[in-house]
Amino acid sequence: MNMIFRLKNKKAITLAEVIIVAGLFVILMTAAYKLFFGEVKTIKTALEHIGINESARKFFAYMGNDVRNSNWVDFPKKLNRQVTTKLQPISEGKICVLRRQVLDLEVAPPSPEFLREEVVTYFLKKAEDGTSDLYRHVKSDLPNQPSKDYEKKICDGIMDMMVFVTNRKPVTLEKSLSSGGNLSKIMNYEPYELDGTGPYLVHVYASFVRKTNKDKSAKTAPIKLNTCFAVRGKLNGIHP
Repeated sequence: MNMIFRLKNKKAITLAEVIIVAGLFVILMTAAYKLFFGEVKTIKTALEHIGINESARKFFAYMGNDVRNSNWVDFPKKLNRQVTTKLQPISEGKICVLRRQVLDLEVAPPSPEFLREEVVTYFLKKAEDGTSDLYRHVKSDLPNQPSKDYEKKICDGIMDMMVFVTNRKPVTLEKSLSSGGNLSKIMNYEPYELDGTGPYLVHVYASFVRKTNKDKSAKTAPIKLNTCFAVRGKLNGIHP
């Protein structure tokens, strides 16, 4: 009897307490779940942006070096700057062809090998995720080159790109010839800071997106480049 009495007086956990503890446990687990996966998402986004920056860096390094070392821009053809606003960026196909020539001093002229040439072609290829990859194809007969014809992927995550070269605004002549026949004073050039164009400037527009972003209809891209590179040689008398 005494044992039965002691069992009846012993306190037990009620159903309400179990429900309260279970509810608190669910709340804590939900908070921990959101915190953990929120940090994972933040780290993943940061790594994706690092990838974008790396793609932009490679693009600047390769494209800038090739343009600076080139003598001619074979593609695209020069346009009047008034029509550049109507140009549309592309996501696939050839975007730029650069050509340069160097003298091989180890070969005596008039040998045809005295003048060496290298042609660099940049083009875009569609990727599986909807973005484009930028490739660089080189065909060269320059000396001390390990390969004469090769292709390499430069960067990825490109939404679209546009490259163009413009004609400089024609020079106008002053109506008054009171300058005493000095052609430099008769010929009127548009100030370079207002012009900023010419056949020695390669203008580039590019949009880089995160590789996981498959929605091409996004309003803004993480990185948008709008710049130009100077071709080797005399740039309309002024070097930028």
